[in-house]
Amino acid sequence: MGGYQFVGKVVSNRMNKSVVVAVSYVVWIPKYKVYERRYARHMAHDEGNSCVIGDIVRIQQSQKMSRHKTYVVTSTLKQADVYDAKAAAVLLKERASNKLSGVQYAEKRLSDIQERLLKLREMYQKELLLNSKSAKQASPLTGDLFAESMD
Repeated sequence: MGGYQFVGKVVSNRMNKSVVVAVSYVVWIPKYKVYERRYARHMAHDEGNSCVIGDIVRIQQSQKMSRHKTYVVTSTLKQADVYDAKAAAVLLKERASNKLSGVQYAEKRLSDIQERLLKLREMYQKELLLNSKSAKQASPLTGDLFAESMD
């Protein structure tokens, strides 16, 4: 499939099977000797109505579908965080069941996060230790970790 390809952010999805994608590009202004960021808004066809405002998508030029629509959404690279009523209700129930104040709940969450961070650090230290052992086995004459890259 030929034609231009752009990566941009969905700024509007109000139309049926269509989205507006803002693509940014940089232009050199010789008079002021600076670069300026500009935005082009392209209308693209979204067959499944799956794009949400804030999604990062790849669009591809295709056969003209209407007066303004000449692009097709080929893939969604990053989905936007969207408010989910069910998830919010679950979170609210969890807070109510704990019967903690906002500050106490935040402190509990902070301690949980710190515990996870300590576990991640331990895993990282183990990984570094394993990598250093494998590097020493690869070059037994020198204890240097970067002995292979020096050759």
